Amino acid sequence: MKNLALGMALLATCVGWGATLTNLVVHSAKMEKDVPVTLVLPEGYAEGTARYPSIWVLHGAGGSGAKKAGEKIIGQMVDKYGFIAVCPDGGVTSWWLDSPIDPKFQYETFVAQEALPAVDAKFRTIPDRTKRAIMGGSMGGHGACYLGIRHKDLFGVIGNIYGGVDLVPWSGNWDIARRLGPRDQFPERWEEHSVLNVAKTLKNGEVDLISVLGTEDFFLGCNRQLHELLSNNGVAHTYIEVRAPSTIKSVHGKFYAQGAEIALRFIQNYFVDGYGHLGDVDAR
Repeated sequence: MKNLALGMALLATCVGWGATLTNLVVHSAKMEKDVPVTLVLPEGYAEGTARYPSIWVLHGAGGSGAKKAGEKIIGQMVDKYGFIAVCPDGGVTSWWLDSPIDPKFQYETFVAQEALPAVDAKFRTIPDRTKRAIMGGSMGGHGACYLGIRHKDLFGVIGNIYGGVDLVPWSGNWDIARRLGPRDQFPERWEEHSVLNVAKTLKNGEVDLISVLGTEDFFLGCNRQLHELLSNNGVAHTYIEVRAPSTIKSVHGKFYAQGAEIALRFIQNYFVDGYGHLGDVDAR
């Protein structure tokens, strides 16, 4: 275990590799509550003065920042590449947006305006969009694309792992109606908050994006739509479908570690070379 002398109340524990798990509480003025943020720091962080790229890792529905930070793949990749993983807690089903009907679910503002500056002020991140990424799976994939596209000044690269990039077809699922209101009453809200709509504003070269998903995933269709939209608009991006056995109805969830490894390879190359790709990757 490494003790971090950061002048704040932090709980630090080893995650089984060289990386260290650290908890931070960020007060959200907009939501009027404290929100936990869990960070995974690379080996040697406590003893050194170096600054590191950061990757904001958003959890899916039913998850939490602490659970995401504790996943084996995150610790392994922090060890391998030497970045800081920032895992905010987004509530069970926030969808990482500012709810127009629930003041306690304002998670776009929390990430972009409250948690991000707090983390950059207290940890040795490199506070530049070219050294800051955002990624996630499922609800977190939606959040990564939604926040990454809307806040291109903060994030240079996006990793989308089987993200729910279109909210409209899922009116009865995952509390989306509790965040936006019933779809039949507020159809414009469902459109406005879907990545498929937000992505229409994206221009080529504004942000790097990789989408990775399995061929049997229930979000496959909307990710193909996003791929087609970006292609038709001339927006360069990377899109990968990994074939799943025909006996598996969905690889959703089970595919995360494989998808995250691909996305993080892409992101690391962006940090090193200035553009995302899946060629030979440099560790720290």
